[in-house]
Amino acid sequence: MIPTRTHGLIDYGVAALLGALSTRRELHPAARRALGTASAFHTGYALVTDYEGGVKPALSMRQHLALDALGGLALVGQGLALRHAPSRNLLVGLGLAELAVVALSSTEPKRGPGQGSGPVGRLLGRDEAAHAHAVGYPPLDVPKPVATDVWIVDSVMPGAPLGVRMTVVRLPDGGLLLHSPTPYGLALKAALERIGPIRHLVAPNIAHWMFLKDWKEACPEATSWAAPGLRARGQVRRSGVRLDFDLGETPPESWGGAFEVVGIPGAIGFHEMAMFHRASRTLLMTDLVMNLEPPKLPAPLRPVARLFGVTEGMPPPYLRAVVKWRHAEASAAAARLLALAPEHVVFAHGRWFERDGARQLRQALRWLLPEGETEPSGPAEPLRLERDTVVARHPL
Repeated sequence: MIPTRTHGLIDYGVAALLGALSTRRELHPAARRALGTASAFHTGYALVTDYEGGVKPALSMRQHLALDALGGLALVGQGLALRHAPSRNLLVGLGLAELAVVALSSTEPKRGPGQGSGPVGRLLGRDEAAHAHAVGYPPLDVPKPVATDVWIVDSVMPGAPLGVRMTVVRLPDGGLLLHSPTPYGLALKAALERIGPIRHLVAPNIAHWMFLKDWKEACPEATSWAAPGLRARGQVRRSGVRLDFDLGETPPESWGGAFEVVGIPGAIGFHEMAMFHRASRTLLMTDLVMNLEPPKLPAPLRPVARLFGVTEGMPPPYLRAVVKWRHAEASAAAARLLALAPEHVVFAHGRWFERDGARQLRQALRWLLPEGETEPSGPAEPLRLERDTVVARHPL
């Protein structure tokens, strides 16, 4: 493992390197901007991390590593979006190197400016609830109504400065569907069971499956549904999570006709399965729409979040690059979502669109739409992607 002291030296060395590279005129202008932003980003949150390289403690080492990973993915995404070598290869290489350092780094500093017995040390070491309320949307880990038969559950990502959200829908048969499950808890399970029995668990993309295993073990009678390609991923296989069915664009009969499903594809096996609840006109998404609020982010991350558009509904650059790899298909899927004219749009991170969802969704998906398009082209016929609609139970 890389000790946190060494990681601090790497942080400032990398920031200096990125800053120097951003001045190289032979690089593509977009690459220079990305490098300059990354340099300022790294320096800013390194200074406020509670480790040997920090000055003022505002972030834990786990949060620091989460930001490192975000920065590395952003560099990879920006590189993939470019078609100019060596700029493309440089950005992808730097991003992958940063991700490797994250994977090898310790999360336990031996000392730091906030690790004493004073109030800041006590805050970082013990007051997890205060942190959760600062980055999340309280009340946390309780169902909150959105519309008839629709609830949300706000929680936080463990060890990361980011809120996360689950959507709960009561189906026509009275059973509950949990879309993108958040961390499991006995009290939360009991609160949901007062609404209805938990019958379906949905992992709608390659990232939002991490908490499904705990829910599946607590609710073994519930059926689990996975985005296309999810079960093939090594991390998923190693986790031991049970995924009963692959989810395609033909909704299961057991959902009682409550949903329309639209798949948004991308590179490297990415799929996000958006689900439109017809009765309440509520669109359920996860990562392809983000609406992070600057006051809920660490101060060093705020200017970068604004620059990347994640405070205005857009996902991070690396995810946009992954989806744009299959731009024609993804753009057609975005047009279908807009044609549904949702009133509410619920997604995993940030403030969701409580009203006027169609207008706000159009703004959030502007990176996928043809330039100058202002109105949907009209209701689209549901696509039938045969490779995604094959439903098969996988025995354990």
